Amino acid sequence: MATVRRPATRTRSAIFAPLGDEGRAVRVENRLAEAIRSGVLTDGERLPSEPELAAMLGVATVTAREALVALRAQGLVTTTRGRGGGSFVTRPEPSGGAELGSRLAAMSRVELRDRGTIYGVILAGCAELAAERADASDIEGLRALLVDENETDVGLWRHADSELYLSVAALTQSARMTREVVRLEADIGALLRLPLSDPAFRDATAARHLALVDAIEAHASDEARRCVREHIGDALERLADLHAAMP
Repeated sequence: MATVRRPATRTRSAIFAPLGDEGRAVRVENRLAEAIRSGVLTDGERLPSEPELAAMLGVATVTAREALVALRAQGLVTTTRGRGGGSFVTRPEPSGGAELGSRLAAMSRVELRDRGTIYGVILAGCAELAAERADASDIEGLRALLVDENETDVGLWRHADSELYLSVAALTQSARMTREVVRLEADIGALLRLPLSDPAFRDATAARHLALVDAIEAHASDEARRCVREHIGDALERLADLHAAMP
C-alpha cells in the first residue's frame, strides 16, 4: 500500500498565520476546525500552547483560550493537564459513504454545481501558480503523494487526492489562498471524492494526478490548470449523476 505523507509545511504555516484585524475567537475556532476536518492538522497532534497560539495568530491569549474551549465543545480538541499535557487534535472519523450520501442528498443540484465550480476554479488557479513557483524538492513531495493505479483502498485514494490538492495550494506561497482551499476541502472536497469508489474513475484520477505533477515540474501553467479543471469537472459530473439517481 502506498504511503501518504502529510501536507506540505507551507499548508500548516498558513493555518497559523496572523489573523490581522479578524482576531475574534470565532475566526480562530473556524480556521482550526477547518484545518482539523480537512486533515492539515492530524489526529493526536499537539497544538501550540495558548500563549504560543495567540502569538502566532496575532490575537490576545484570552481569544485563543475561547477558541480552544469552543473546539473542545465540538469534540475536535481534547486538553490534558500536568506534565506532558496540552491541547491535542481529535479528528473525527472520515465521513463514510452513507454520511457523504446524506450530505449530497441534502443539497440542491444548483448548490452542488455552484460549490463544485468555485472549488474547481480556485484549485485550477492554485495549479497554475504552483507550476510557476515549485522547485525540485516541491515536486519530490508531490510525487510521494501519488497512489499506484492498482491500489483498491478507496479511503487511501480519497486521502491522497485531498493531500495532493492541499499541497498544490500551499505551493502558491499564499497563506490566504491556502486557507481558502482548506475551507473548501471541509465544505465540498469530500463529496467530490465519492466517485472514487468507481475503479474507472480511480484510473482516470491516477492519470490526471500524474499529468498534473508532470505539468508543475515542467512549469507548464496552462497544462496544470487544464489537468485540474478536467479532473474536478469530471468529478462534478459524476457527482451530479449520483445526486440525480437519489430518491
